[in-house]
Parts: sequence; structure tokens; C-alpha cells
Amino acid sequence: MINYIVKLYREGRELALVELAYFVITLLAFAIAGVVALFNQSLGVSILVVPLVSLIACVMNVVAWALVKLVAEQLANIKQAKKAEKATKK
Repeated sequence: MINYIVKLYREGRELALVELAYFVITLLAFAIAGVVALFNQSLGVSILVVPLVSLIACVMNVVAWALVKLVAEQLANIKQAKKAEKATKK
């Protein structure tokens, strides 16, 4: 697992690392909430807010990342088009 994380880091796949971190946080919080709920049900249910917030944050992060990539690609396409236009004018 550690090798996979290092590989993602070296490849520059930040979004995959962030998604993995949110997934781990969600699983850990869910497991902790389950164990705590065995002893105190209301506290266990209250702890379930953590994985819910983690999942919401993950979804929002993925959407924001996709929008940023889309805008970056569009800007790169516009820049390429301008360079090609300048080259044809000369």
C-alpha cells in the first residue's frame, strides 16, 4: 500500500492521493463509530457525522478539480490557437 502511495506521489497524481486520503478517513471514522456505538449508541451515531462530511468534501473536491482541469485545458487550447494564428500570419 505504501509503495502504491509513493508511486502516485512520484507520478504527480494528486487527485488520486486526495481521494485515497478521504477514503481512509471515511473508513476509519466509520469503524470507530461502529465500535463506539456498541458502548454508547448516541455517541456512535454522532461520530458518523465525520465520514459523512469526509464523503461530501471528497465529492466537492473531485468536482472542483475537474472544473480547474477543464479551464486549464481550455486556456491551453486558446493559447495554442493564438500561436498557430500568429505563425500563419508571418
